[in-house]
Amino acid sequence: MTRVLALLLALASPSLLAQEPAGGPPPSGTAVELGGTPRELLPDIGTIGAQVGLLGGGSWNPYGVGPGFAGGGFIDLPLRRAPGGKLSYEILITLSDATSDPFRITNPVAVVANLAAGASFSAALQGPPAAPFPVQREVTTRLRVLQVSPFALKYTLTRFDDARIRPYLGAGLDLVVVISRQDPERDESLIFTGQPPFDDPLIGGLVAQAPELAARGYPTGQGNVSFGFHANGGFELRLSKGLSLNADYRFSGLDGGDHVLHAVSGALGFHW
Repeated sequence: MTRVLALLLALASPSLLAQEPAGGPPPSGTAVELGGTPRELLPDIGTIGAQVGLLGGGSWNPYGVGPGFAGGGFIDLPLRRAPGGKLSYEILITLSDATSDPFRITNPVAVVANLAAGASFSAALQGPPAAPFPVQREVTTRLRVLQVSPFALKYTLTRFDDARIRPYLGAGLDLVVVISRQDPERDESLIFTGQPPFDDPLIGGLVAQAPELAARGYPTGQGNVSFGFHANGGFELRLSKGLSLNADYRFSGLDGGDHVLHAVSGALGFHW
């Protein structure tokens, strides 16, 4: 009898040892770093190193227009760690608005209009008072430059985090929209004074749009769409875990680099 019991216990022991614990395996859940700190991702709202911000400041504009104002916004999304910092993907949208100093233009369309009004050729070239429409006159240029950068890379140095400052460098490709018009300094036409065709804002420095279009609120001016690029640098001064003040300088090449735009801006950055 004793031998039979010993044989039964020997057969049962392997199956008892092979049983899994009743509680099952631990849940996968969130990943855990050394020290037991979980690495959270959205929607748990853990810090992922992203930033969105609004910027504004001054600009120096192409085409001889000179100083103006610039504003816009950006979003930075982290891609990977980099030596001494991190590499981010950036989307940037800015608008620069400027008005030039007065300068003199010559309007050949006004010469034709003077000839059509019955002026002699010499009088048509001279304009008022010998002919009804001004040929040479003082105007200013109103310029707006919209830059949309759908792809840019930004390197941020993080080794100075203890001092709450992060220098950065960036570069990207731009889609550039340029809108301009010329505004006469004075109403100089002897007929149609203060209205089209020559005393309203001019398209290409030549003629104004039809008054019916102006009455409907249509914007006036000429425009162009081209490709460009930008390079920028600055620093982030961290005010708190989720807020920073940024200083930025941006160099932009327009029309393939034939014209340049400079902008110096301050920004308010929101981090998460």
